Amino acid sequence: MQHWIIEPYDPLIVRDGRPFGPHPGARARTLPFPFPSTIAGGLRTRAGEDGNGIFDPDQIPRVKGITVRGPLLVELDPSGNAEAMLPAPRDALFLQDNETREITRHRLQPLQVPAGADGDLPPDLAYPVGLARPDLRKPFKDAPDYWHWSCFEEWLFKPPVLKALDSKEMAGLGHAGPGADRRVHVALDPQTFSGIDGGLFATGGLSFVRESKAESLHSVRRLALAVSADNLDGLAIEEGFAPLGGERRIMSWQKSADIFPKIPGKVIEEIVKTGFCRLILLTPAVFDQGWQPGWLLQPRHGLQPRLKAALTGKPQTISGWDFEQKGPKKTRRLVPAGSVYFLELGGQESSRREWAEAVSMQNISDEEVDRKSGFGLAILGTWSGQAVEIAEEVTKDA
Repeated sequence: MQHWIIEPYDPLIVRDGRPFGPHPGARARTLPFPFPSTIAGGLRTRAGEDGNGIFDPDQIPRVKGITVRGPLLVELDPSGNAEAMLPAPRDALFLQDNETREITRHRLQPLQVPAGADGDLPPDLAYPVGLARPDLRKPFKDAPDYWHWSCFEEWLFKPPVLKALDSKEMAGLGHAGPGADRRVHVALDPQTFSGIDGGLFATGGLSFVRESKAESLHSVRRLALAVSADNLDGLAIEEGFAPLGGERRIMSWQKSADIFPKIPGKVIEEIVKTGFCRLILLTPAVFDQGWQPGWLLQPRHGLQPRLKAALTGKPQTISGWDFEQKGPKKTRRLVPAGSVYFLELGGQESSRREWAEAVSMQNISDEEVDRKSGFGLAILGTWSGQAVEIAEEVTKDA
């Protein structure tokens, strides 16, 4: 297995699929973060190049066998050391008081449905997920989209139900990730190579630099992408500068040590003991049944996982161009990164251990081709298996 740090030297453009051309008024919009297939495609293209940097179509069957994990966002310090930045888990809710400006972090939990209550909960789920007690404060709009691994690691093992955070703790939790880079261009006449009157168009990209409010240059942090590749089958990827994404923006490709997070041992032990866990997506996943995983719930390692509750975000849409078939790919919906699934494992302790070690930090999408392309990278956290009773005042209002 090889591990790579891909650091954009130019703004990275990963378009959202809407038609675009250098026409007056056109805009190329970028996604907030590249999909795994974009990085997998760039990595496989580089693996299939000949000695002159030209992709060899005969290598398509081999490069499609490469298994990719990621991408994950990483932050580089001035010495070049990398720390993983993981997408914020959706079972963490930040609220802010309008008067005191106090910020509190709540843990969203499976809730016990009161007797006689009815709702539109899918029949495959046992519990809804939410707050057991009402809180009328507004969501904190500046909550970080990416958490430092040290903070994310704490969230995996028995996170507190409620915690007040001061400004220093919020700043140390994480940040919003890559910034937006918008540029206006002038379309050129291909005959005269001069600007076309009124031919202004715009592009949007991702800037992989985080600037601090401090004036010191040491406060500026470089951001990059971390990806791992397996099953290279003798194919070689050269280090150095190479393009990636739309407009072939230049990136630095450097081999790295394995900086992918490792699930803490105490988390594994708790899952083995209780037989329950949370599964958090670190990259978007593709499931045949929309939000509901299929491959993940199949019997393996001597146990049959059961889905008890789920907390997913708004689905993302993906399409693309198939270079092998020379045509557009079908449009599909993805479960976004940060989504959380609450699972009952059952089985014996030895089976739970095997299952947890085999699933954590692996891709869990339904189809093998999507798992190989990096969709559905997941990590495990603890869950007691208990649903929380909804506060009495909530049931009275209902």
